[in-house]
Amino acid sequence: MNSACCLLFLTACYFISYSNCLAGGTHESIHCIHDEREALLQFKQGIQFDRCGLLSSWQEQASQHHLECCQWEGVHCNNHTGHVTMLALRGVAGDQPCLEGTVSTSLLKLKHLKYLDLSLNDFGGEPVPSFIGSFTNLQHLNLSKAGFSGEIPHQLGNLFNLASLDLSCDFGNSYGCPYADSLKWLSHLTLLRDISLSGIDLSQTSDDWYQVANNLTSLSVLHMERCGLSPSILNSISYMNSSSSFSVIDLSNNNFNDTSIFKWLFNLKGIGSTLVHLDLSDNQIPGPIPHNFGKMLSLSYLDLSSNLLQGPIPSAFWNMRSISYLSLAKNQLEGPIPDTISNLKHLSHLILSGNAFQGRRNFPKSLGSLCNLQDIRFNDNNLDDELSTIIQALSGCVRKSLVSLELSQNRIWGSIPDIISTFSLLDGLILNTNRLNGTISPGIGQLQMLEILDLSYNSLKDTISHNHLSNLSRLSILDLSNNPDLVVHISPDWVPPFQLTSLILESCKLGPSFPKWLVTQTNLSYIGISNAGISDTIPTSFWNSLSPSNLVYLNMSYNMISGVLPNLSVTLLKLPIVDLSSNILSGAIPSFLRNATKLYLNNNRFSDLSPFFCPKQKTSLTFLNLANNLFSGEIPDCWMYFDQLLVLHLENNNFSRKLPASIGALTLLYTLHLRNNSLSGELPKSLQNCTSLVILDLGYNTLTGKIPQTIGHSFENLRVLSLQSNNFVGELPLSLCQLSQLQILDVSINHISGILPKCLYNLTAMTGTEDGLPDLYVDNVYNYYVYSEYARLMWKRKEQRFQRSMGQVIAIDISDNELEGHIPEGISSLTGLIFLNLSRNHLSGNIASKVGQLVSLEFLDLSNNHLSGEIPTTLSEVASLEILDLSNNNLSGKIPVGTQLQSFDSSSYMGNPGLCGLPLPKCSGDQPPANNVQEDDAFSEQNEDDSSDILLGLLISVLLGFIIGFWGVFGTLVIKTAWRLALFKFFDDMKEKLYALMVVIVNIAKVWRT
Repeated sequence: MNSACCLLFLTACYFISYSNCLAGGTHESIHCIHDEREALLQFKQGIQFDRCGLLSSWQEQASQHHLECCQWEGVHCNNHTGHVTMLALRGVAGDQPCLEGTVSTSLLKLKHLKYLDLSLNDFGGEPVPSFIGSFTNLQHLNLSKAGFSGEIPHQLGNLFNLASLDLSCDFGNSYGCPYADSLKWLSHLTLLRDISLSGIDLSQTSDDWYQVANNLTSLSVLHMERCGLSPSILNSISYMNSSSSFSVIDLSNNNFNDTSIFKWLFNLKGIGSTLVHLDLSDNQIPGPIPHNFGKMLSLSYLDLSSNLLQGPIPSAFWNMRSISYLSLAKNQLEGPIPDTISNLKHLSHLILSGNAFQGRRNFPKSLGSLCNLQDIRFNDNNLDDELSTIIQALSGCVRKSLVSLELSQNRIWGSIPDIISTFSLLDGLILNTNRLNGTISPGIGQLQMLEILDLSYNSLKDTISHNHLSNLSRLSILDLSNNPDLVVHISPDWVPPFQLTSLILESCKLGPSFPKWLVTQTNLSYIGISNAGISDTIPTSFWNSLSPSNLVYLNMSYNMISGVLPNLSVTLLKLPIVDLSSNILSGAIPSFLRNATKLYLNNNRFSDLSPFFCPKQKTSLTFLNLANNLFSGEIPDCWMYFDQLLVLHLENNNFSRKLPASIGALTLLYTLHLRNNSLSGELPKSLQNCTSLVILDLGYNTLTGKIPQTIGHSFENLRVLSLQSNNFVGELPLSLCQLSQLQILDVSINHISGILPKCLYNLTAMTGTEDGLPDLYVDNVYNYYVYSEYARLMWKRKEQRFQRSMGQVIAIDISDNELEGHIPEGISSLTGLIFLNLSRNHLSGNIASKVGQLVSLEFLDLSNNHLSGEIPTTLSEVASLEILDLSNNNLSGKIPVGTQLQSFDSSSYMGNPGLCGLPLPKCSGDQPPANNVQEDDAFSEQNEDDSSDILLGLLISVLLGFIIGFWGVFGTLVIKTAWRLALFKFFDDMKEKLYALMVVIVNIAKVWRT
C-alpha cells in the first residue's frame, strides 16, 4: 500500500514538476489559448456546487485582479505553447465532495492534456465520459470516487500513452459503481504502470483480467479489490510474456474460492524478486498455504486473512525474511507456530487471530527475539495457557518494541504479572473474554504509554485503586466490565492524570457511592457503569462535566440510583444512547434528554413529563422507553415533534383519558406499547397513519368503540395485535384477514360479537414458524447495539413475555367475548398455530374436523361455549398438545382413543354430559351385556359357600402333607446312622467339586482380560 501511494505521489510530482519546468517555474509569462480558456469556463458552468472554492479563481477576463487561465487553481500550461497540459481538480472537503455537477464536452478542446484528475467529486452518477478517449497525449487519468456509473467506455483503450489509470469506486456509492463486460481494451495500453479498478464490477469479464495483467509487461501496481472477480483461470492462458515487474497486487474482497489465484501468481516470471505488497484477504481461498511463498524474498506486506486456508503453515513460509506486515487472521490454520518464526527479523505486525494455532501451554516463545515486532494479535485462537507464561515468553527484546498486545477471546488464566511493567512502549493491552481469575499487578500502572486497557469478561478478583492508574497519563479507553468480583475502589478526591474517552465498568463492584472522580473526565464519549452496585444520587457536577459534543453512549442501568435529574440547558450534539433504566429515579424527566437518539428510562419512579414533552422543535429520538413508572393523567398531545420514533414504550403507568390524535404523526413507528394503563375512549382515526407498525399493544386499558374497519389496510406490516382486556364492541373487521404477516392476534376479554371471519385462513404468517420480529440493529461508534422486541401473551394460564422465542409463538386468543356461530373450517389451515383460545364465547356447531392439521398446536381451549357433536378423531394425532380444555360444552360420543387425549385430566372434558371414554367413565358400548352380568352374579352367590369348604380342605391337606414329608425324610436320617453319614459325605463331595469348578472359571477370566 505504501509503495502504491509513493508511486502515485511521484507521478503527480513528475507532472507538476514537468509543467512547472516548461513554465520556467512561474505562470506569469504564460498566456492562455483563447479556445482552451473558453472550454474551461464552459466546464465551470456545468458545476452546480463548488464547496471548496476550487474554481473561484476561474474568471471570464484576465485583469489586475483576475488571473490568466494558466494561473487558475488546478490548471497548468506549457510555457512555450500556452496549451493546458494538466487539470488537477481533486476534490477534498471533509465528508463532502468539492465539485458537484456534470463534465462538459468542452474539455475536448484541451487536446494537449497530459494529466487529468477529477477524483473525489460528485458527477451525479453520469457515465464515465467516452470523449476522454480522445486525449491521446494523456499520461495520467484519475476519475476515482467521483460519482461516475454505467459501463466503462472502451474508448479509453485509445490512450496509448497512459501510464497511470485510476477508476476506483467507493463501496456503497449511492449511484452504483461503474462496470465493465470486457477488459480487452486495457491490453492496448502497453505503457501502463499503475492500474486501480477497485470497486468496479468486473464479474462479467471472464478471465480477461488475468490475460491483460500478463501482457502488460510494464505493470507494477495492480489494484482490483472488491471487483467480483471470478475464481477460475483458463488453461489456455499463456505466461510467456507475463509481467516480472509487479511490486503491488491487491485482489482482496473478490470471489476466489479455489487455488487458481495462487497458480496465476506463482507463474508470473520473477515475481519472487519484485513483489513487495500482496493482499488476497476476504476471499474464499481454500486448502493449505503453498510452499511457494517461501520464494517471495522481496515481500514485505502479506495479507491472507478471511479465507478458508487450513492446516499447518509450511516450514518454507518462514523464509520470507523481508516480511514486515503479516496477517493470516480468520482462517482455519493450525499450529504450533515453530521457532523458525524468529527468522522474520523485520516483522512488525503479526496478526494470527481467529485460527486454531495454539493449544495448551504452546505459546511461541521465539516471538520474544523479534526486536522489531510492534503489534501481536492472537485473539480468538483457543489459547490455553497462564498469562504469566505468555508474558515471560515475550520478555526478550520484543518487550522494548511491542506497542500493542491483543490476546482476547482465548482461555488464558491466572493473574496480570509484575513483569508487565517492563513493556515500556505498550499502548494497547487487550485481554478481554478470557479466564483470568487472579489479581492485577500494580506494575500495570508503570505503562506510561498505555492508551487502551481492556480486561473485560474475565473473573479477576482484586481491588483496583488509584495506584494501578496514577501514572497512565495517556489512558483513553478503560474497560474492566463483567468481572463480578473486581472491586474498583478509588478515592472520590483523586484527580486522574488521564482524560478518558471510554469508560466501561459494567458488572463490577463500583458502588455504593457514585464515582465522583468521573467529574474530572470531560472528554468521555462512552460511559458504561450499569449493574455496578451504585446506590447513590448522581451529582449535578457530573452532568455539567459531560461534553455535549462528545457523548455517544451513557448507561447507568440496573443500579439503585435515586434522586431527581437536573434540567440542564445543554444540547447533546451526537444524539447519544442514554440508558438510566431499572433505578429508583423520580421527579421530572429533564428536557435535555430529548437530545438523545435512544432513551431508556423504564423501571423507575418518574412522575412528571411536562419538561420533556412539547418542545419547540422536532427531536431526533428513535427509541423512547418510559414503561413502568408513575406517570398519570393524559398522554401529551405533541407527538408531531417526535416523528422519528421507531419504538415507543409507555406501558405499565397510569395514563388516562383518550389517546391523543397527534399519535398519528409517528409514521415511522415500528412498535407501540401502551399496555396496562387507564386509557379510555375510542381509538383516534389518525392512528391509521402509523403504517409502519409491526407491534400494536393496547391491552389492559378501558378503550371503547369498534376495532377500526380499516385495520387490515392501514397496518399491512403488523405482526402482533394485542387489544385484550378492553371494552371494544362490534364485530371483528373482515380486513383483519389482510394482515398476512400477523403472528399474534389477541382480542380476548372484550365485548366482541358476531361470528368469526371465515377468511382467517388468509393469515399466512400463521402457517409456519418463521420469526416475524427481526431485531433492530443500531450502529454506533463503539458497538453494534441490538434491540430485541417482545410481546406478552397469556400462556399456560400465566401472562408471559416472549422475546428471543417470538418465532415459536403463533397465537390466536379471542376468548371472553360474545362470539356466535361456527368455528370456521379454514382455521385448520393455520398449521403454524401454537396457541388457540376461543373459550368463554357463544360458539356453536362442531369442532372443525380437520383440527388435526394444526400439528404445532400446544394449547387449545374451546371451553365454555355451545359446541356439539363428537371430538374429531384427528385431534388425537396432534402430538405436541400440552394443554387441552373442551369443558362446559355440549360435546358427545366417545373421546377418540390415542395416547394424547387420554393423558389429560378429566377436567379437560367435564361439563359435557354426552362424553364418555377415558379419562371419563367408560362408554356403555365398552361394558359386557346386562344379562351376562346377572348370570355371573347368581353363579358367584351359589358357589360362595362351596368355595369356602374347598379352601378349608385344601389348607388341611397341605398341612398333613408337610408333616408326613418332613418326618418321612429327616426322621429316617435321625434313626439310620449309615444313611445320615452317606448324606453328609455326598454334600462334602459336591462342595469340593464346586470349589474346583470356580477356580477354573476364575483362571479363564484372567486369561481373557490379558
